[in-house]
Amino acid sequence: MSSALKLSGKSEVSAEVVAAQGLRASHDVISVLEKCKSSSEQIIQQLPDLFVIMDRNGRVLKGNIEAARLLRCDTEHLLNKNIYDVFGTETRNVFRSRISVLLKDLGVKHLEFELATVDETGANVEYLWTISRFTQISDRRGPLIKILGKDISKVKEFEKKLSQIFSAIPLGIFTVNALGEIEWPYSLYSEFLLGDINLIGKRLESVLFEPVWDTLDPIERTGAMQVVSCIGGDVLWFDLAKLHFPKEVRYRRMTPEGEKNLWLGLTYHPITHENVIEKLLVVIEDRTEVIEARHALDAQREVENNKIKKILEIQACSGPLLEATFSDLEELFPRLKLEVEARDVDKIGRTLHTIKGIVRTARFADMERDVHAMEDVIIVHVSDKTPVDGHWVHESFEKIRLEWVELKSMVFALSGKQTGLHLSQEDFSSAIHELSELRKTLNEDGQKHADRILERLGGGNFAKTKPLSSLEYKIQHQRDVTCATLQKQVDIQFDWAGVEVIQNEMLTFTEIFLHLLNNALDHGVESSEERLMAGKSEIGLVIFRAYIKSDKVHVEVSDDGAGIVRERVVQAAIKREILDPVDALSIGDDEVYDLLLRPGFSSRDETTNISGRGIGLDSVNEAVRSLGGRKLEISSEEGKGTTFWFEVPLN
Repeated sequence: MSSALKLSGKSEVSAEVVAAQGLRASHDVISVLEKCKSSSEQIIQQLPDLFVIMDRNGRVLKGNIEAARLLRCDTEHLLNKNIYDVFGTETRNVFRSRISVLLKDLGVKHLEFELATVDETGANVEYLWTISRFTQISDRRGPLIKILGKDISKVKEFEKKLSQIFSAIPLGIFTVNALGEIEWPYSLYSEFLLGDINLIGKRLESVLFEPVWDTLDPIERTGAMQVVSCIGGDVLWFDLAKLHFPKEVRYRRMTPEGEKNLWLGLTYHPITHENVIEKLLVVIEDRTEVIEARHALDAQREVENNKIKKILEIQACSGPLLEATFSDLEELFPRLKLEVEARDVDKIGRTLHTIKGIVRTARFADMERDVHAMEDVIIVHVSDKTPVDGHWVHESFEKIRLEWVELKSMVFALSGKQTGLHLSQEDFSSAIHELSELRKTLNEDGQKHADRILERLGGGNFAKTKPLSSLEYKIQHQRDVTCATLQKQVDIQFDWAGVEVIQNEMLTFTEIFLHLLNNALDHGVESSEERLMAGKSEIGLVIFRAYIKSDKVHVEVSDDGAGIVRERVVQAAIKREILDPVDALSIGDDEVYDLLLRPGFSSRDETTNISGRGIGLDSVNEAVRSLGGRKLEISSEEGKGTTFWFEVPLN
């Protein structure tokens, strides 16, 4: 046999072998594919959730065991069953509409929704459906839809139980998503606490913070704006920001008993994933009883602290000054009561200014503050010539009067006395004051008769006299208090030995001297630095002088200060519209000084608790007239000082 034939025979054998191997490989591939198909079919069949491939009319082309169970058939008879048969009439229409949306809108990849099916007993079973186009094969015979359905009836039952549990919890509990919206489920008590019957989808800011915004302080407002913005951030940032979150807020609620305050306590808890806050859990509790009890305790503590403060003020006040202060206020408050009832704002302002000076000398801080506040408002009405609210005046007076009654009660308690605590004492003092005022309008015989009546009532001090020197201690103490405030050094000299005035007029003299002292210390005497620059002693000097001149008492209060600057007075009067600019060109010195006595005049642009209200010298001038004097006279030399003087009848 030739070599060519041998080669040819070997080639044929090799081809047969290759062909056989190819057939075997193809068989193996087909076997694997069959196994894969069988495996995927088995996986689909064993899926715990419903799986269906159907056409647009709902005809089932492929499904698993769960689909067969729902359609009440076995898997061999599942083909050509209709998925719509598992729904009731209304839910079938809903399912059809969702299929329509999927097929019409190519931008929709899939839809997910909840829809109940009907089981063999006719009961509804909750399902979660996911529908999408099936694109693994050609759709030349029409579009195919892949349906996945999950029985969520147990989940719904759990949610129902959770909702029932939430309903029984006396706490507001809810979660807030990244959009700042409240999600379901939440405790139904949240609706009660926040006053909203449907919180789902509501923004946290609108239901929790907006109703109480005006009651939040600036730090809490900043924190409220950061609560939602913390969602999506890290835990570290949240821990820092939550320090400023509102922790207690006050809601006003209408109840059958009327409007009430509801205090809510707030806590915030982050729900995180990989250290990023995905949601926020907010817990609200009704802390009304706890917070109101705490506020009541704080209020009681404040009352006790104020009592201790007043006791310390009383103990710090020397006996003579305390006695003089109480004696003056016993006369001033009945006077103020009558002025309040008459709504005479001019007189109310003057009396308040006097009371303030007296209590400031005694260093009764709370009373000084309240009198100062009332005086501020009264002066505005005096300046504007507008009527004052009678209700407000009465309330403000009552506040000051009760402060005074409390001080008296404490003094009597500390001294062991039990008298003088009743308000009827003030009514008695008012009656004496009215009779005293009436006496001024009577002739000589009538005055003598009124004096005898007042003497019987214990208020007849018109025939008794008292030395002006008895006021020295009070004046010196006033100097100490005012100089400490103004940081000035001032000496006082008294030159009125042997001069006595009617005892019943001592309070008026006290008013005059305290006002003139304040004026000298605040406006007249310069600071130590200014005095040294002017070649003066660094310590200023105020002199109180009085002497008998025929049938009159001549009184002077002088200082060695800067004197009255004519131009400053004129410009201040023009600014306050007390003086016409044209008249200012020809005004004399006496007329300039008279401007100082005009109601509402002050050379100060800013007011203090010492001066600047335009009431001091006006009040002194009125007091001088009430004593029978003509007016308060003024003489001054710029750079050297000022003297105020007046003369009043001796009796």
